Amino acid sequence: MPLPLMGEEDHPGAGSAATAAGAIVEPPRDEELPMNPLTDRAQQPSTRQPRTRRGERALTWALLGSVLVAVLTGALLVLPELNAEVYLSDQVTTALARTWVSGQVLTGALLGVAALGAAAAALGRIRPDRGWVTPATTITAAIQVVTFAVLAQGMGTLSAFGYLTALAVPVILVVLGVQLVRTRPRARIPVALAAIGAGVLLITGRDVVASYVTNMAPALLREASHLLAVVLTMATAVAWAAVLLTRAAEAGSLMRATRWVTRHRVLLTVLAALGPLPYGLARLTWLTPWPQLGGDAVADDPAMALQGLLLGAAAWLGVVLTLGLVARWGEVFPRWFPGRAGRPVPPLLAIIPGGGVALMLCGSAIPLLQTLGLEGALVFPAWFWGPALALAVWGYAGHRAGVLKQGAAARPDASG
Repeated sequence: MPLPLMGEEDHPGAGSAATAAGAIVEPPRDEELPMNPLTDRAQQPSTRQPRTRRGERALTWALLGSVLVAVLTGALLVLPELNAEVYLSDQVTTALARTWVSGQVLTGALLGVAALGAAAAALGRIRPDRGWVTPATTITAAIQVVTFAVLAQGMGTLSAFGYLTALAVPVILVVLGVQLVRTRPRARIPVALAAIGAGVLLITGRDVVASYVTNMAPALLREASHLLAVVLTMATAVAWAAVLLTRAAEAGSLMRATRWVTRHRVLLTVLAALGPLPYGLARLTWLTPWPQLGGDAVADDPAMALQGLLLGAAAWLGVVLTLGLVARWGEVFPRWFPGRAGRPVPPLLAIIPGGGVALMLCGSAIPLLQTLGLEGALVFPAWFWGPALALAVWGYAGHRAGVLKQGAAARPDASG
């Protein structure tokens, strides 16, 4: 009695032989896939890229920023006396959008845009699995950046940032001097001589310093609401810009451009460091009998001269910090740095403030040209400095991420 033939499904080598011969393999049936309890259908594997933790943090900060801007602009609408020095000011240079709309309309529009951003960011955090949420939040992010970094900024933005940085310069110099004395014995004599000289200047010019402080303190209090509006809107724009950049990085669409920028980062950084030089040099002329950007007012008001010198020092500080993007101390904390000496510098410690300043300069470039014309564009070239600094920060980020090493490592695999 002949034995029954073995079917292909029973033969141990039949499956592999059929596959090797090029037979078509049927896809798994629906009942073999996990079932969706809501639709009672088989779940298909997701092709959406997973969101990184960095992208989630950026969206969280964007949500917080939009909420705070909404609260601030809502308060400005309810309390016009607070808005008098912000968007209701007679000076239309407080915001670029004041060129076309009234301060009341601008305040309401900013409230609406901030509310839209808060809703989109909250939706992106709560329901990121919805297919339309990612493109919706991306479009919203672009709207937030243009609104808060360009339309809501003006000459007042540069003034606020410049004065706050100028006030920080003496504090930075004192901290730097103390740390140099603590960690570098050879620097003690030069630092001591500099401290003695500064003390003599403070004693002989105490009336000038007192006049400067007396005039500056009320001005800062009077402009408190304006300063808060500038800081909040710019910080929110930076957060939403981070959302856009992380989305692009997750998609891999910026990798080729990032490699190019990283490869030329030294040149781009040097060009960015040239941005504040004209302003810093012009302020140094206030120490000569031929002061620029001040005229006769410098000689008549020594307190104004002190203010100008501090603003010039802030510009030189910008030059040094920009060059730090390609310096060793931009990657590893120097020996004199308190508490972190010898440790790697967190990349975001340079990327966030550098990117924020670049965004502020780009947003203020048009109001600066409108107000000061060609002379202002040459003395304070925000139109050049902003994009150059953005490229320099981009190159720094690519360098710290090791994109060139990754490209070199992947090249042999591609050729093989």
